[in-house]
Amino acid sequence: MNSKTQPSGKDSKLDGSSIIRTVLAYEDYWRLMIILVLIGLLGGTCYFIYARATYESQALIRANSFLMSSEAAVGNANADRTYRQMRALMDQLNSGYVILEAARAIGVAGPSTTFDGLRDDVMPVCRMAILDQSHFQILVVSYDAEVVKKMPQALVDAYERIRLKIRSEYRDTAVKRYADEVTEIRKKVAEQLDSRLQFEEQSALANAQIEMERLSNIPVDIVRAKYRLKEHEEISRILQEQQSSLDVIGKLSLISGFTDEEKDPLEAGRVVRKGGAVAPFTFSSPSTDKKFTQVVVQPNMVDGLKSWQELERTKRATEEKLRLIQTKFLDDHPEVIKLKDELKQVESALDIELKVALTSFDLEKARLTEKLEELDGKLPEYHKAIKSYDTKKLDYDLMEKSQLAWDKAYEKLSQRIESLEFDGDKAPLSLEFRGFTNLRSEMPVSPNKSKLFMMGCLLGLGLAGGVPFLLRRFDSSVVELSEFEGTLGINGIGLVPLSDPKELESLNRAPTVGANVPNALLENFRLIRSSILLNGSPKGDGRVIMLTSARPSEGKTTVSSNVAWAFSSLGEKTLLIDCDLRRGRVHEVIGASNAVGMTDLLTGRASLSECVQKVEAENLWAITRGMVVPGTTELLNSGVFAAILEELKKKYDRIILDTPPVLGLSETAFLQHHADGVAIVVRCGKTLRKDVEDAVQSLQKLGAHFYGFILNGVDFSKRVNHYYYYYYSASYYDANWDVKPAKKET
Repeated sequence: MNSKTQPSGKDSKLDGSSIIRTVLAYEDYWRLMIILVLIGLLGGTCYFIYARATYESQALIRANSFLMSSEAAVGNANADRTYRQMRALMDQLNSGYVILEAARAIGVAGPSTTFDGLRDDVMPVCRMAILDQSHFQILVVSYDAEVVKKMPQALVDAYERIRLKIRSEYRDTAVKRYADEVTEIRKKVAEQLDSRLQFEEQSALANAQIEMERLSNIPVDIVRAKYRLKEHEEISRILQEQQSSLDVIGKLSLISGFTDEEKDPLEAGRVVRKGGAVAPFTFSSPSTDKKFTQVVVQPNMVDGLKSWQELERTKRATEEKLRLIQTKFLDDHPEVIKLKDELKQVESALDIELKVALTSFDLEKARLTEKLEELDGKLPEYHKAIKSYDTKKLDYDLMEKSQLAWDKAYEKLSQRIESLEFDGDKAPLSLEFRGFTNLRSEMPVSPNKSKLFMMGCLLGLGLAGGVPFLLRRFDSSVVELSEFEGTLGINGIGLVPLSDPKELESLNRAPTVGANVPNALLENFRLIRSSILLNGSPKGDGRVIMLTSARPSEGKTTVSSNVAWAFSSLGEKTLLIDCDLRRGRVHEVIGASNAVGMTDLLTGRASLSECVQKVEAENLWAITRGMVVPGTTELLNSGVFAAILEELKKKYDRIILDTPPVLGLSETAFLQHHADGVAIVVRCGKTLRKDVEDAVQSLQKLGAHFYGFILNGVDFSKRVNHYYYYYYSASYYDANWDVKPAKKET
């Protein structure tokens, strides 16, 4: 087995032998696989027998809508809106409520039937799908053949009934609600009207408006009075500056030009305050300390204010006559004297007119000053009236807008009520049943014999392939030699076929007594011997060999005895020592006495010569366990055992130590220090990988040298083992070896 090398780490190519080994690896499960295939077929058969027959129908439904047709006519301009409508309609038809109503209509559902109950007992599938912008497809699967024939039309009818019912209920509810709202709005309108009238009464808006209009000319009058006063000052300045240059007519022209533009001329009987002047009447105001003079305008002050123009024309006419008369007569002529007298009278009258005009001019200034003071006093009253009016007008406008809003709301609600009452039954679309595209009401669509048979086969094959794969996948025991070599990191030095335990135990005695032991079985232990000899140990010459296992019942003692026989068959003086002082059974395997053994030797109750026994095989001696003595296991790690072993090395060529299992016991850890190398026995298909890995790692940490592991109990009746380990099998040796095994090997 030294020819076995560690995996290189590269993926090996998939060849025919790998495929054959993979297939043969599942040989152990062939009975299970057959059972699983039968279970799959049985499941399909049971389903066919006990499953309910189902029937199926596919129907075409057309959605007639003016909106949809108009959209299609304009080149799908609103295709998204149409699709949303179709989706909404499909959701309504797929709703449990509509399906239940249709089922009740055809008599397969009662008043207390639920949608889940209908689906479980009568109709497992009732589904609608969109085909295009105007067509639906209804799929119905039922346990009743009549249901698949009646359900599509019943579904369309149920949708129409529900739609009309919902629209009628909605219309009645909406009309009632709108009517209540109209009543409420009318009430609000009446209240608003009363509020507006009450507001007009309480706020005296009309009085505020009249007051505002009465005072509205105050700012204009103030500006006008100020302008007139400024103009008066300007005329007074001109009269003073041009006193000598202006004649009577010029002065009258200036003064009359000022008084003619006045819209509020002086009237006879009006009292005007005149500061600094003396008048016929003087009044003292008790509410003020300021004294002023009041002048009553007399008729002679205002009458004939414009007669100076007539006098001026008369003067010009008289002067013209005088000029013409003077051309004819001398100055003392009576006509000339007369005209001169008339001219003097006219000039005198003009002087009087000028005096009157100057008096009126001064009185006008006093009047304007008085008027400006009066207007300035009324200006706060004007502002207050404006503010009061604006505030009341704003409140009134808001109230009026609110009234308009209520009026519009009343009008809109009235229009809605009319539209609901007259347009409530107009459907946005209608459904039309166009017939069946597929109807299976005579022969059920399920269960199908061919499909069930195929499904049963697939189920059986799936189970037959999956279950063994999982079992093998989760099997952590050691099965293949080469695979475990890569996992463990040490070589496999041989294997032992699965044989009769009595035959294996008698193998070490067979050549002596002449029993007919299969040569293949003998050759397996010879191969183990060769692997140990070829695998040198850095700790010594390989004279002391320890055989152990990870757990009990791995076949360690039997293998140890037969390996000892293999070395003795070479002519070497071989000693087999049973170091398992608890449960050692070397004496049973080799057929020796257990009266005196290793326990007696360690405790000093017997000598070495008394404990060493000669067995039936030539060149083979043994030290059995002896009687179980508590505490003797500790002596294996003492100088007593080391001294015994040194003495034995002088007498024997090969010493085989049969030690206890590694896991859970401490003796093996002590004994590996005395051995040149260790071989671990692994039971094929029984020993767990993790146990062996833990045992090897435990000994390697203590410095043990491993010859390798021995795979025990390989079943060559399995084709995979026979194929993989053909050269180990009996048929190989029976075909190539004709000589019977000799009693002694040279």
